[in-house]
Amino acid sequence: MLVLVIVFCLVRTVRSDKEIAPLVSQCLFWLLIPLVSNMLIALSGNVEVLRFSFTVYFISSTILLYNFDMFMVKYCHFEQYKPLVGKVTQALAAIDAISIALNYVFGHTFEVSVAAGAGSNNGTPGSNIVFTSLWYHKIHLLISAVFVLIPLVMLVVRFVKSSRLYRDRYVGILIACLFSIFWESFHIFVNDTVDQSVIGISVCGIFIYIYAIEYIPSILMEEMKTTVLTTVSDGVLFFDDNRKCIYVNPAARMQLGMSTSESTRAGFEKLLALTGEDREESAQYTSKKMTCTKIEEGEEYIYDIEFHKLHDLQGKLIGSFAKIQDTTERTKRENLNKFLATHDKLTGIYNVDRFYEEVRNVLSENPDKDFYIVTSDIKDFKLINDRFGREYADKLLVRTADLFKEKVNDPLTRYGRIGSDKFGCLIEKSAFKEDTFRMAIQEVGNIGSNTVIPIIIHAGVYEIEDRKMPVSAMLDRSFIAIAGIKNDAERRIAYYEENARDEMLWSQKVTEQIDSAITTGQIVPYLQAQVSREGKVVGAEVLVRWIHPEEGFMPPGKFLSVLEKNGMIAKIDRYIWECACRILRRWSYEGRNDLYLSVNISPKDFYVMDVPAEIIGLADKYELDRGRLRLEITETIMMDDIDEKLKTIDKLREAGFIVEMDDFGSGYSSLNMLKDMPVDVLKLDMIFLKDTAYNERTKKIMSLIIDLAKSLDVPVIAEGVETVEQVDLLTKMGCDYFQGYYFARPVSLDEYEQKNLNAS
Repeated sequence: MLVLVIVFCLVRTVRSDKEIAPLVSQCLFWLLIPLVSNMLIALSGNVEVLRFSFTVYFISSTILLYNFDMFMVKYCHFEQYKPLVGKVTQALAAIDAISIALNYVFGHTFEVSVAAGAGSNNGTPGSNIVFTSLWYHKIHLLISAVFVLIPLVMLVVRFVKSSRLYRDRYVGILIACLFSIFWESFHIFVNDTVDQSVIGISVCGIFIYIYAIEYIPSILMEEMKTTVLTTVSDGVLFFDDNRKCIYVNPAARMQLGMSTSESTRAGFEKLLALTGEDREESAQYTSKKMTCTKIEEGEEYIYDIEFHKLHDLQGKLIGSFAKIQDTTERTKRENLNKFLATHDKLTGIYNVDRFYEEVRNVLSENPDKDFYIVTSDIKDFKLINDRFGREYADKLLVRTADLFKEKVNDPLTRYGRIGSDKFGCLIEKSAFKEDTFRMAIQEVGNIGSNTVIPIIIHAGVYEIEDRKMPVSAMLDRSFIAIAGIKNDAERRIAYYEENARDEMLWSQKVTEQIDSAITTGQIVPYLQAQVSREGKVVGAEVLVRWIHPEEGFMPPGKFLSVLEKNGMIAKIDRYIWECACRILRRWSYEGRNDLYLSVNISPKDFYVMDVPAEIIGLADKYELDRGRLRLEITETIMMDDIDEKLKTIDKLREAGFIVEMDDFGSGYSSLNMLKDMPVDVLKLDMIFLKDTAYNERTKKIMSLIIDLAKSLDVPVIAEGVETVEQVDLLTKMGCDYFQGYYFARPVSLDEYEQKNLNAS
């Protein structure tokens, strides 16, 4: 019967997926062998069978004890000692098993015989067996005692150190072990041939199976359930089959506003009050999920509630439970994430993607209304950021968004941040008030705390005509309007016009093609002769022309203004400087050292390169007489950083270059510049004579300027001379040199050389 029970336990253990199952199955397997061999001892009267059975019994008992020790190391969580225990017990088991097996040779462990008078070899079994214990049998018993002592120590230590919830899993096996030891000791004491203590060992094996594989402590489970329900953050309520509340955990009490002294029975009514349902309604459903909101002391709390009825195997109602989950923080976090997905984190208004979507929605839902797209742009925002810091720059952006919302309050208006310092607004045409917008953008710089940031904000307005146009294109048109007044400090609002778009497209085309135009030779130097009062050509001003493959011959006014605005004029200037140097070097080789060339220096050249270093480098590269390369500057160069610019001009003059002041007389402070700026030549702009009602007065001023220049030993070149009357007048005034259409138009290098070099 015991064999069948052990076999059943072994099969169950093999099928178990528990980590300790292999060790339990090994113990049960090696328990079967002593059981079977002991049965043979009890039933057999044959000496050879008895000798074999005793040998197997002792060896299998040793192996069983070894496996029992390995099981206990795992079961009692002493894995850190497994290498030591494993090596010691394995060595002892091997020595003991080999020694017992050698009993056939040396007869040192035991002897077995059948009592005299028992008849033949097949006499009555069991009671006629005579077992004689020899010296090694005592050692075998001692080794077995060591094997048993090790797990006993482990069980006792684990029993002392473990929580009371886990002690019964050690106590049961400890009692079974002690019972088996007592029974084995009694067997040895009475010297019974048939080892009935194997029954105790079998019982111990069954206990091992139960506690290691099947047993789940009920006290532990109950304690864990109580602990979990008490500490879990979700509220839990249990109800019987009559919907009477029988349990409310602390979390549910807090969520339902129940005091610790309040009866558990009040839980159902409190739950109904939270969900807003009545008793009859709550009895209708088997399970339900809902979301409820509670306001307490001005704070909003959001709960997800689940209710489920429970039925037994026959489908009869046994009760129900409710779970309350506080989702307040999660809901707020989700709402915040949803907000940030569609809104700008800094300003709180729509981000660019959501703004596009909102514009589309408003336009499609209001086909009978007219709308504007309005954009704003903060001039030199990067400089403001660098000067005042990130904190103030952020306040400025927030202030911009807030003022848009405050000043334009219309249900169809939509706002969005569409760039670092750029904002967009969709507004109904009838709701747009230019004065309101102007007021808003002028107030932006006042960011509070008595701090006013000096800023200029421009706004562009585009009236939506084609509603199918992409929103990005609408915004582009609005920004094109801004581009037209970007450098105008007085105008703050501009409306989009189609020609402004054409100008913007042309500007983009020029910007994109200028590099290839230089490398492919589309940009060419044109020369306009400068003539002395005697009519002799003394030099020329080098001008730039663009022979475009599609546009044809382009005058400078069509592309230079674009390059001056975007700062790319410096590329053209440097290219023309080098062209002039190459021309002068060739003229030198040809013996024409009597001619000079004048090149223009733009104000923006000083911001993108070291002008003296570039020009000196080119002159040295082409081995020029520096006096033959004249440098024309305008008074606009001196608008800022005057001291640095004066140092630059001094450096160029000291290097041997002749510096000319171009367009003298066309500015408002020409005389002041003449006073401060060390120049070698004045170029008098003939525009000074045009469009004035005081012609005689102007002539006198011009005469005084020429006299002043002569007194300063500064030659004067009159440029823009177009008539013989102007030549006669300027000659009488003492002007030295002339440049203009009367003498020569700007021409290509070949034409200039044919007219002037070959003629001479």
